[in-house]
Amino acid sequence: MSMRLRTRWLPIIFFALAGCGNETELPQAPTLFIDRPALTFNREFEHGTYVGQTTFNSLAIQNRGLDPLDITAITLSAPGVFTLQLPEGFSPGTPLRLETYERAFLTVAFRPTDDTEYDGTITIESNAPQQVITLNGLGVAP
Repeated sequence: MSMRLRTRWLPIIFFALAGCGNETELPQAPTLFIDRPALTFNREFEHGTYVGQTTFNSLAIQNRGLDPLDITAITLSAPGVFTLQLPEGFSPGTPLRLETYERAFLTVAFRPTDDTEYDGTITIESNAPQQVITLNGLGVAP
């Protein structure tokens, strides 16, 4: 009987928690939010990417401010084993505008040429403070 009572309360608890989600006020200024500060490639369990193989990783960029976010530059500073695919609608010289909560995605491909560790960065310039994302990949001999 007590089991049944507990499960009956679960939906109410979940509903109450769900209601607390959006009470924080957004700042007026555009706010560049990235879903993580680093992109790693097959680094779980100290593994890596086989030399000659390609792995991909994506990053979400979002405007968490009320004013529009204008992304003006996205710069890859890394060895040639990393390839950056720019967000749809972005090209150098044409800012990518993101309205409140609007998202764009960056994709990075990693194709190691040697069995060594590789590092790099992506820098995102906009009308909000600059964001730098680190890149890390490990080439592994097959």
